Amino acid sequence: MIGVFVTFWRHRQAKSALNGLQEPIQDKLIGRRQDLVMLDQAWRDESTNLFLLNALGGSGKTSLLQAWLSSLERDGWRDADKVYGWSFPDVTDDVDVQALTDEFIGHALNWFACDLKLPSRPLERVNLLCKLAQRHRTLLVLDNFPSFELEIEGEHNAQNAHPLGVLLNSLAAYNPGLCVIAAREPLPVSEIFQQHIIQYTLPELGMDAGADLLRQRGVMLPPGTLRKLSHDFCGHPLTLDLLGSYLGNGGELADVSAILAWRDKEREGLQTRRALAILENWLWQTPELLLLYLVSLLDRPATQKDLYLLLHSQRQAWFQRWLRPDETLQALAPLSKLSLRDFSRVQRHLYKLRLISSAPDTGALEMHALLRTYFRERVRARFPGIPERLQPVLEKCTQTLSAILPPAAPVLPGAGVERRLGFADMQAAIKATRSLGVKLEKSALQKHWYRASIIANHLCEHHLILGNLSAAMYCARRGVAYAELSRDQPSLLQNMKLLTRLLRLTGGTREAAFLLQRTRTVCGKETSAPRLTA
Repeated sequence: MIGVFVTFWRHRQAKSALNGLQEPIQDKLIGRRQDLVMLDQAWRDESTNLFLLNALGGSGKTSLLQAWLSSLERDGWRDADKVYGWSFPDVTDDVDVQALTDEFIGHALNWFACDLKLPSRPLERVNLLCKLAQRHRTLLVLDNFPSFELEIEGEHNAQNAHPLGVLLNSLAAYNPGLCVIAAREPLPVSEIFQQHIIQYTLPELGMDAGADLLRQRGVMLPPGTLRKLSHDFCGHPLTLDLLGSYLGNGGELADVSAILAWRDKEREGLQTRRALAILENWLWQTPELLLLYLVSLLDRPATQKDLYLLLHSQRQAWFQRWLRPDETLQALAPLSKLSLRDFSRVQRHLYKLRLISSAPDTGALEMHALLRTYFRERVRARFPGIPERLQPVLEKCTQTLSAILPPAAPVLPGAGVERRLGFADMQAAIKATRSLGVKLEKSALQKHWYRASIIANHLCEHHLILGNLSAAMYCARRGVAYAELSRDQPSLLQNMKLLTRLLRLTGGTREAAFLLQRTRTVCGKETSAPRLTA
């Protein structure tokens, strides 16, 4: 879960609140009744401004917050005027913490400030965010808070303080609502505001609660055995969740019993890594394990459509034309041979095993930080040198896909557009557009580049008239790529004119000028710019 995951504004969204939680809780939260009571008391207590929740990775901080927010949503948010939740990405050595902070502050300001003119200096921006949150009874939830040095010694050091430190200081000093922060380590806070801050360490699950968690995952073993497993693995929810998924889906108890079991909870992730080693050996030489390796290399969640088209990029000439992926994608060859149905099956299996954290119907694949670290290390061990070469290709592909892929459903404006396409009704216009899309894919697979470039041009005009600018841009780019492959200059000129017009509509004037210059070079010096921009 990365980015905003819950928002509510009583005066503007009381009847149309945003989808609530990004990942709805389907299983009953076990062993956290007292922790939910602590959060409820902090919300009711007007003297509490900050609730700092800390625990090791995999202890269930995110699940606890999701369950608590779900209960608040069922109760009409309990007098909260505004609710805003943000989850920070996993912070690693190669992640720019300042960039993650700027991303959060920018998104929060756009949500809180609406039409206000936003300042440009970081200190002014975070101060404005604090004031906007303090105007109302606001519930601000920050999950997976990054751990780094926070300068919070007072206002005289404010110019050198980190923006998140300024945010904590300001909300600790005055907050009509509540700010809940979940982090792996206790955050340094100023002693001046201690009376308004609750530092709460999330305890481990008891033996009975751990046994209930294993039983909820479908493990059918005697109660004594379940209690022993819970004790041996320190009541760590993530580890027990993984072991329960393994045992509940046909895994052998002997493999779990073979793990050296001692209570080493002070070493974060060690018990989880042992459970992941069992799962990796169980999934050896399967598409599921290869997909886990791929997802572990991504720093952000990727949808099923993004990954599927990425894996099949070697078969798409237009994709190769624009991105030019190198031979490192050959390591993903077994995944690229899967059909879309098989790919969905693999994804659902990983979700069932609790190895990915997003529901299969959302299409987004994400994993816990401990799982990401483990499988990323395993990729480096199994494929030396591949991650370093593959990571830039994956980032380039995902960035390009986000810019050229059409949305899941076209946005249709009012009536009358079907007549501009020459059809009697809207249903016929949509059916014809889909038919053109099928023809385009067949032509591309058969390498009929000239025909594909013409169909792409018509399909782009269809989407423009229907009001789907993203899909139109997608088809225009494909049309230019197919025209270049066909080496037909008139087709290239026609498709290039359409693409440059769309680029100028969307603000891509520099790219449009570059494409015009390249077309003049390819088609000859006699081609003038005014002719292309007519």
